[in-house]
Formats: sequence, structure tokens, C-alpha cells
Amino acid sequence: MSSENSHLAHSTGNSIRAELRDAYYARQKYLFALVFVVVSIVPLLILNYNAARFYRASWIEKTSVELSNLATDRKELIDRFLVTQEDQLAGFLSLYDPQALREGKRLEALFAAMNRSGVITDLGVIDRYGNHLAYRGPFEKELAGKNYAGSEWFAEVMQNGRYASDVFTGYRKVPHLIVAVADPARTGILRATINSTLFNSLLATANVGPDGDAFIVNRRGEFQTPSRLGRTAVSQEELEHFAALAESEGMATWQDDRIHGAIALNGGQWLLVLETNVASSLASYDKARHLDTALVAFAAALIILVAVLLTHSMVGRLARADREHSMLTNQVREVEKLALIGRLSASVAHEVNNPLQIISDQAGLIDELMDEEDPQSIINFADYRRSIGKIRTQVGRTSVITRRLLGFSHPLDNTRSNININQAVEETAALLEHEADRQRIAIIRHYQEDLPEVNTDIGQFQQVVLNILHNALDAIGSDGQIDITSRRDASHIVVDFADTGPGLTPEVIEHLYDPFFTTKPKGKGTGLGLFVSRDNMTRLGGELTVVNRTGACGAVFSVHLPLTVPPSDGVGE
Repeated sequence: MSSENSHLAHSTGNSIRAELRDAYYARQKYLFALVFVVVSIVPLLILNYNAARFYRASWIEKTSVELSNLATDRKELIDRFLVTQEDQLAGFLSLYDPQALREGKRLEALFAAMNRSGVITDLGVIDRYGNHLAYRGPFEKELAGKNYAGSEWFAEVMQNGRYASDVFTGYRKVPHLIVAVADPARTGILRATINSTLFNSLLATANVGPDGDAFIVNRRGEFQTPSRLGRTAVSQEELEHFAALAESEGMATWQDDRIHGAIALNGGQWLLVLETNVASSLASYDKARHLDTALVAFAAALIILVAVLLTHSMVGRLARADREHSMLTNQVREVEKLALIGRLSASVAHEVNNPLQIISDQAGLIDELMDEEDPQSIINFADYRRSIGKIRTQVGRTSVITRRLLGFSHPLDNTRSNININQAVEETAALLEHEADRQRIAIIRHYQEDLPEVNTDIGQFQQVVLNILHNALDAIGSDGQIDITSRRDASHIVVDFADTGPGLTPEVIEHLYDPFFTTKPKGKGTGLGLFVSRDNMTRLGGELTVVNRTGACGAVFSVHLPLTVPPSDGVGE
């Protein structure tokens, strides 16, 4: 009975411990999954949110500046147009007395001379008392014998010598805009009516985006040009807002989902108003943003799923290790494996950094192209496509590197193919042209023609070339030259990379291929580039050598690839 009680107590104790252990590992599963999800998803959400905010704010700021510049440009264009017409009338008055222009043929000849480009629609002569002395144009019947002494524009011209009017109907009962100039003695006035279609076209070509508006109003809120959106009036509040903007010399502001810009014209009589609809202009961005949000949501769901699966697997292994002493050896091996992964992680970071640097370079190129383009017309579309292709290529390379890290205990097959060495080197060098140009470093090619193709792994070979060129750029710093020379010797294809940097001391050459050895400033290099490069060349059956340049500063790295495929020894397979 005592034995049975003891066994029962032992079984009960084991059951309790098992329950406690299961409860502990259940909590660990939940905690690990939560930490994994938070660490993975929160930065993703923050990055996505801030990127969207930054892009939108940058676009609004950029568009505001462009709208301000556009308002200033159109002001100069329209003011210059009006002044040109006034100067032309003044020039004719300096040649002809107003009374002399009463003669029909002379006024007709003058009208023909001024209207060669269709700028004006009629021309008239008015004396100092406001009498219409002569006229050439389509409203001769309506304007015959009229007197303008009581007109606002007549008083302005007689007082100031020249005047560009608001749009008004007058005797002809048709909205029109006139430019009038009086002779210095104020004995008469030469008046021309501006072609409304031509005048409106000065503003019609202003690029204010979809659902944007561009128009001119006077200080009373009366439209001088048609509104693109068909508006016929502005409120007093809007008019005051536009006037305040005009005081700031065309500065644009964001208000009510619209960016407004306004500037004074015609000596302050008019206000040029430009509007950009933010929602319409950002419609394509918002559509992409919604897609991006959906992708982020999908990624978050995938992360949660992976977190749950990985946590369940990891904690399950720990639980089994806790229950089974025989798993201790395997757990120690796992720890050693993790330690090895830790030592190799810096190598992977260095390898990944090269494609990421290229991605950054290409993104910079795209950004520079975008700065040169009109947002409404993508001129350099082909350039964008080529840049995107390069980005995708490097992302693919990054994927290969990641697979090599995760599967280091499961060797991968070499992917060998017959490649053109000159072409492979050129493709890699071309990726660094932009960075070299920024550092004012020339990359000079000396490729031997008709080199035979080499059977090798192009990915590993190009990694070697990329590491060597990056090191050369870092060694030179700025204002230098890299010479790339391809040649053939008895049994190898050799590619030399000669730079004009400071060269290598004997101490540096001795440790050059040691892992984690670097001469770069702290934090800039990992010291694994040449270590990995030499390892790659060994896998390919080749060799990587280095010497200092003879009679000049700098070093020469040489890559030797065999012309025949070396026998497989399992390395890298």
C-alpha cells in the first residue's frame, strides 16, 4: 500500500511538474510570438506611415514652390505682353500726329502693321475730348460717333498717358480688353482692343494639374479671363485671401485640399490666381498607397503566421530538450551553429551591403531623373525602366546571398555557365559608374578582344569584381583612376584592377585576406570583402593576387580564372 501511495505521489508530482512545464512553455510561446510580431511589424508600420507622410509633405512643398514660380513666370509674361502693346502704340504716336491718323488709309495701314500676328482686333483714334475720330475693326457701326469722355479708361489714359483696362462691355456690348496710349501733349489717344482668345491663351497653357484652375480677376472680383472650372464669381473671403497671397509675391499656400498661388498683374489692378487640386493630383499616389497598405497588411499577416509557426517550433524544441536529456548534445550543436551564424553574419552584412549600395545608387539616379522631369509627362521612361531592371537584378543577388547563409549546412550546387569575361566585368563596373563619377574617379577599360568564354559561376565572379572595385574607390577617395585590363596567359584569363590609391604596406598585404581585417575607418568596413572574394575564387578554381604598382602609387588586384573547368572537389557544391 505504501509503495502504491509513493508511486501515486510520484505520478502526481510528475503530473504537476508537467503541467507547470507545459504552462511555462505555453507562456513562452505567447511571449516569443508577441515579441517577434512587435519587433517585425511595428517598424514596418512606422516606416510605411512615415514614408507616406514624408512623400505627401514633400510633394505639397514641391508643388507649392512650382506654383509660386509658375505664378511669377506668368506675371512676367502677361505684364510684358501688355507693356509691349502699350509701347507699340506709343511708338506709332511718336511717328504720327493723332489728327493725321484720322485719314482712313493711314489708320488702316497702321492697323495692318500691328495686327500681323493677330494680337489686336481693332484700332481707334480718340481726341482729347473723347470723340471717336477714326476706327478700323468689326464694330465700326456700333462705335461711330461715340464719345468716351465719361469713361473710366479715358480718364486714366489722359491722366497717366497709358492704360490697360479691365474687361468691360462698353458701347459694343461685348466683353473686351483695351490698351490705350495718349500722346505726350494729350491731344489724342490711340486705342487697340486685345484679341481675347490670344490673351486667354497666355494663361491657358499654365500647368496646374488635373482639376486645377487658373484665372485673372480684378480687385473687385470680376473675372478677366475664363476659369478652367467654369467659375463665374469669387467670394469676398476668397478675394481677400488671394490679395494677401499677392502681397507675398506669389507664395503658394495649402488650404481646403487646394494649393493656391496669387500674384498682382497690370500695375496691381489684377490678381493672377493659380490653384492645384491636391486630391486629384495625388490620385495615382493614393491608389498606389492603398495597394501599399494592402501589401503591408498581407506582410503583417504573413509575419504573424511565421511568428506563430517559428515560435511553436522553437519552444517545442526547448520543451523536448528539457524533457529528454539525450537531446543535450544536439542542443549544444545548435548553439555552436548559432555561434557560427553569428560569426558569419558580419560577412553576410558585407555581402548584402554591396547590392544595397547599388540599389541606393540606382534609386539616386531615378531621383535625379525625376527632378529633371515635368510631373505630368514622363520623358525618361526608358531610363526608369532600365534602372528598375538593375535594382531587380541586385535584389536577386541579395536573395542568393541570403540563401547561402541560411543553407550553409546544406551545400548548394555551383551554377556554372559559359560567360564572356569582358561583358561580366563591364556589367559590374557599369553599376559603379555613378558612384565613381561622384568621386571624380575615372574607370578606364582595356579589354583584350576575342577572349574565349570561361565556364564559371558568374554570380560569384561578379561579387569578386564588385568587392575589388569598391575597395579601389574607397582607397582612392576622390580624383583618381581605376584601370581594368583583361588578358589571356597560357592557361588562364586574367583581369587586372589597378588603382591610383596609396598602395599597400607589407604589413597590410600579410593580413589582407584575414577575416575582419580592414584598413577602413571604424564602422565603415567589416574586413570580410577580400576574405570572401578569395574564398569565391578558390571555389571557382581560380586565384586572387595583389601587388603594388611599379613606379606609381596604388595597388593592382588580379583575378585569374582557369580556361578549363577544374575537377569537382565538392567545394561550393
